[in-house]
Amino acid sequence: MSAAGRVAPLAAVLVGSASLAAGTAAQTGDAPVWQLVISHDFRLPGDDPPVHAYPVATLRFDDSGWLRAFRDDIGVVTWDQPVGHAGNDGLIAWGRWGHGRTAGDGRHGNVEITGGEGVRNAIYYVAGVPVEKSPGGAARYSVLGGQVSPTAGEGGMAATTFLENGALEVDFPAGRATLKLAITVPSGRYELTAQDLRVVDGRLVTAPDSRLAVTGVLCFAGCTARLEGFLAGPGGERAGLAYHIDIEALTEDMNGVVAWRRD
Repeated sequence: MSAAGRVAPLAAVLVGSASLAAGTAAQTGDAPVWQLVISHDFRLPGDDPPVHAYPVATLRFDDSGWLRAFRDDIGVVTWDQPVGHAGNDGLIAWGRWGHGRTAGDGRHGNVEITGGEGVRNAIYYVAGVPVEKSPGGAARYSVLGGQVSPTAGEGGMAATTFLENGALEVDFPAGRATLKLAITVPSGRYELTAQDLRVVDGRLVTAPDSRLAVTGVLCFAGCTARLEGFLAGPGGERAGLAYHIDIEALTEDMNGVVAWRRD
């Protein structure tokens, strides 16, 4: 990566025009205006399913490059606890908020989340630099981050989880994408496949003709999925995805994020 494309460390900046927690210094200079998708293990009234995509906005990162604040559909959400299973390469960042209470006036603010082993309540995020122009041709992406337990979680029932592998292919001229994820959780192995995802203004979205399928040991009672994602970097060098897998036979579902690198 060139020096011009590198953002490390990322300094603290203000999210939108809202004020952050007391003592937070707002940066008025260059600010990382990134796109963001999240998923979370808990459920809130009127907030179902627990996976969301937010418009491009100014995010706040700390000096290590970990996300500290974002704006959801209502207000600002902040986090001053450790960030787990995180990474940031200047084009895309991911991580897990998982032990403590969020703050802020957003829908996901002031929520108690505990992230100890076996208790997978958390907020998972992936954020990235917006695409400047649509790349040409086709591209394959491999998993860059987000795959290590417990970033792919199974709610309160999980003790060991792992995103075994993933593949993402994008046909830019056709505006279509295909996806495959293989996730192992205590109840067994599950595979999520998505055909004919749409690529719209740098976002990965499901459409009426998109085909999402989940197979696995407990899918006899039904399994469904929800996805939100985006392409990142000037030429689509990265991609981010948040997913929710609803397994009818389980009281808890699988949620997580994946950061991708273009091969």
